[in-house]
Amino acid sequence: MTGSTGRPLASRKNPSTGGKGKEDPLQVFFLSSEVSPVAKTGGLADVSRALPLALAAEGVDVRIGTVAFRGVDALPGFSLRKTFAVQTAEGPHTFRLFEGTLGAGGVPVYALDPGGLFDRPGLYGEGGGEYPDNLLRFSLWNYGLLALPEILGFSPRILHANDWQAALSVPLLPHIQREDLTRRPRTVLSVHNMAYQGVYPLSGWRMTGLPSSYNHFDALEFHGQLSLLKGGIQFADFVTTVSPSYRDEVLSEPEGFGLSGALRHRGNRFVGLLNGIDEEEWNPGTDPHLPVKFTMESLEGKERLKSEMRAAWGLSGSGPLFGVVSRMASQKGLGILARVLLSERNRRKNLGEWVVLGSGDPELEALWRDVAARYPGRVHLKTGFDEKLSHRIMGACDFLFVPSVYEPCGLTQMYAMRYGTLPIVNPTGGLRDTIVPDRTGLWLSALTEEGILEGIVRARDLLSRQKKMREMRLLAMGVDSSWKGRAKDYISLYREALALPPWHLPRR
Repeated sequence: MTGSTGRPLASRKNPSTGGKGKEDPLQVFFLSSEVSPVAKTGGLADVSRALPLALAAEGVDVRIGTVAFRGVDALPGFSLRKTFAVQTAEGPHTFRLFEGTLGAGGVPVYALDPGGLFDRPGLYGEGGGEYPDNLLRFSLWNYGLLALPEILGFSPRILHANDWQAALSVPLLPHIQREDLTRRPRTVLSVHNMAYQGVYPLSGWRMTGLPSSYNHFDALEFHGQLSLLKGGIQFADFVTTVSPSYRDEVLSEPEGFGLSGALRHRGNRFVGLLNGIDEEEWNPGTDPHLPVKFTMESLEGKERLKSEMRAAWGLSGSGPLFGVVSRMASQKGLGILARVLLSERNRRKNLGEWVVLGSGDPELEALWRDVAARYPGRVHLKTGFDEKLSHRIMGACDFLFVPSVYEPCGLTQMYAMRYGTLPIVNPTGGLRDTIVPDRTGLWLSALTEEGILEGIVRARDLLSRQKKMREMRLLAMGVDSSWKGRAKDYISLYREALALPPWHLPRR
């Protein structure tokens, strides 16, 4: 395989040992604020569970560092392991460490609580806004994470940070672990969405604990503020994002959200590696959330499931059944879709039936409540998070609508294909990389009301062509979206990071 730059990744031969015979397993400390089932707002949590499990299956000694959000102590298998103190930019600070495991192999998960600062109703904020002390909360969390390896007797070769919440760990690492550079872990930063950067006023600089020499354009300074994500991008040995197409898109503005120059500066140390999915969890033949299970060999079960779920959702039972499972954010294009359904000129058209699950922007939620009110018996809306419902939507629907303005990778379209539910997507980022038009799904001709309406009509016509619909369903269900091969790509990247000199030393 090559990265999107065409640079070959390191050899995959015996990836856990680099092809050199027996040696200690590669040790990776994987840092993410969300890990399913500990905490979840979107795809980051799913990736942060599935990728470490796939790495472990390849022989990697991987440990996960995450946040002890409210309720972690009530999760099955999680318990308070110890309390410890760490010197931080705010002085000595006490942390509680909760420990649990993921998967049959027992991947360790370390959830840190810095003095109860995450014991709140939301993860990052409430009512569409951020908590005002997020810079303090996540700065302290990063300090605690970097102290953990020594406390637990763990010596990771790779520190793999994810998104802005963990990005501070990259420039902070040399100030916490001051030993010889050759012994310090190499760093990988994965950017799951460039729109979320952890940007804060410079008045909060002291909370990061970084010297003032980092307050410049080539470090964390960002238009008169500080950007935690930019700091990770500038100093990580490798920066990744979650699909090759998205990697290419963010090298230019506005898709780079102000950081395209920093990403271009990284050259071939910025790569796009496509996400995968957990095909055991998302399996229509064994899914415990489905009242009727089915496989590629028994697709009639999908029709029975659709009939049952239509009745359960109070739908009338005619026309194509469309699903939406998404955060309600402007990025997702759901406002355009809602306006198509609310348009007076479309009201009498056969636009099928809809089951919609999502939450987020209060204005978008209100807009979709208007849609549901306009179409009683044709639109079933659920706001909030409902794992069982998301599985049932994937299983029962004919089509999944994903009209994203931009999409770094997207997981829902891969879940849908696994269930023979054909994605209808705006071909951007990972949606372009994962959907083959007119074979495993449909591409919208334009992300406009006219383009979406055309997509609905095309889907309705496709459903009437039973032979073609079945052929496409089987093609979609046969796509390999598993993490197995993609985990090997990450291992190759880790090995390459270990073999190369560091990007550059942070200024002190």
